[in-house]
Amino acid sequence: MELKKCARCGKFFASDVDVCHECEKKDLADLSKLKGFFADNYVVGVSKNEISSNTGISTRNLNRYLGYEEFSGIYIKDNNNDNEELANSKFSL
Repeated sequence: MELKKCARCGKFFASDVDVCHECEKKDLADLSKLKGFFADNYVVGVSKNEISSNTGISTRNLNRYLGYEEFSGIYIKDNNNDNEELANSKFSL
């Protein structure tokens, strides 16, 4: 285990994961919302702002989640300059 700063709240904690114990439940709830969004509402080229608006997930946390391997391969339009991101792996829930 190493000392880390929680990616969600900023507190320091000792663990091998990226969020503290208190934020872990919030992350799991957000991830469930995000998976549900992709399962039910996903449209190719949807923007991060649209996903955030529909799920209530902050763009900061959304960016972190979209970096997870389970969401790779999802086609997301960048909010700032309409560039598009495309990961090489396939999406699976």
